[in-house]
Amino acid sequence: LVAYDGSAGAKEAMRVAIELTAAVGGTLAAVWVRSALPHYPETPSEVSEESEAAEAFFTKLGQDVDRFAKDAGIDIAFQMVAGNSAQTILTVAKEEAVHLIVVGNRGHSGLWDRLLGHTADRVSENAHCSVLIVR
Repeated sequence: LVAYDGSAGAKEAMRVAIELTAAVGGTLAAVWVRSALPHYPETPSEVSEESEAAEAFFTKLGQDVDRFAKDAGIDIAFQMVAGNSAQTILTVAKEEAVHLIVVGNRGHSGLWDRLLGHTADRVSENAHCSVLIVR
């Protein structure tokens, strides 16, 4: 399972995950974790606008993933799940019984990563399987 958010770190993680998948003949799944919808929206349309923006971004990411898959000649199952990044990656990995989680060492949320700790660190500390953090 590779965590993919379109960042430079995620693209490198995807490249490495594809190489590993090709080398061992396994299967590859990818997940983008979107933030949850606002709990207390300021306007009624805020939730729908947020959902539409997330869907548009997921579509763009899906095009990236499709291009990676085509270039590598493999299938990549890609899904969007809402929630906390680290917890959601761990949940998806456990539900799909993956043997390896591949994550980039930095994603889009650099400021939050520095303040709260990296998603990659939280995933590696709590995963049921091995975790490869790609630099």
